Amino acid sequence: MEVQDIVQEVKQEIQSFREKNPDGVVVIRWATATGKSKLSILLSAYFDTEIISADSRQIFRYMNIGTDKVPEEVLKQLPHHEINIVDPDQRYTAGQWQKNTIAHIADIQKRGKLPMIVGGTGLYIDTIYKNFTMPESKPDYLLRNELFAKEAKEPGYLHRELTKLDPEEASKLHPNSTRYVVRALEIFHTTGKTKTESFVQQPVQRPLLMIGLRRDKEETNKRINTRIKDMLKEWLIAEVQWLLDRGFTKELQSMQGIGYKEVVDFLDGKYDMRGLEEAMKVHTHQLAKKQRSRFRRYIAEGKQTPKIGVTYKLFEL
Repeated sequence: MEVQDIVQEVKQEIQSFREKNPDGVVVIRWATATGKSKLSILLSAYFDTEIISADSRQIFRYMNIGTDKVPEEVLKQLPHHEINIVDPDQRYTAGQWQKNTIAHIADIQKRGKLPMIVGGTGLYIDTIYKNFTMPESKPDYLLRNELFAKEAKEPGYLHRELTKLDPEEASKLHPNSTRYVVRALEIFHTTGKTKTESFVQQPVQRPLLMIGLRRDKEETNKRINTRIKDMLKEWLIAEVQWLLDRGFTKELQSMQGIGYKEVVDFLDGKYDMRGLEEAMKVHTHQLAKKQRSRFRRYIAEGKQTPKIGVTYKLFEL
């Protein structure tokens, strides 16, 4: 089934939700390559909407092909927020996204429009769905370098340390998810509180309609493979080279995203073209698997202990 085949069903759900919740917000989420952006664009024909992107890679300017950004002509016709807002060498946190998104929602509703959050970055969506209080913890790069050095010397060390300090957060993270383990330790060392203590859930600020788009795993993987072929045909390698030529180095967080990291390795001679394509496929399939697991938890929560103010709807494609 294609996205356009379920538009009328989703439209009816949104209409019913808005009749009961005039100040409600629609959230469209699930794994990469399921058709979230396409659905939001199709729905704009029926609702006066503005889109808030929940994609932690589309925030970066100049990074278009590898992040599968909405085409420029669509951005001109349908207002999108949280896209192209920082340069690749700038830091942007989930806390900043939460603060900006809350302001966007209020502004969009003030103008009588429907806010629609669309994307697959689970942490971003959680800041609204779970309405976390976010820790006031600025990055400590010296501390990070020390932690990364310890992990390089003794793999698994940081996860063991986090297990002692914050076992609940450690249980959520794979020992190899070093960046997230480092961030959790950084929060503790800079604030004196664990991440579990700092991220306190609160009631939602506005009613939410959580729409999930679920595709068959094999079909999703086929779509991912096609997307990667298209990216390489659309000059992804040239885009990465352009970024490198302008001083955006491979060490930057933005350049660690899938597509960019592999192309840098290709340019360094690690892969040939076939190896580049296969590496991008493997890493994107792994990301999709993580996203599916994360969003399945939303469905389970919706069935077992629904969050007050949240409506859950899942559509199979």
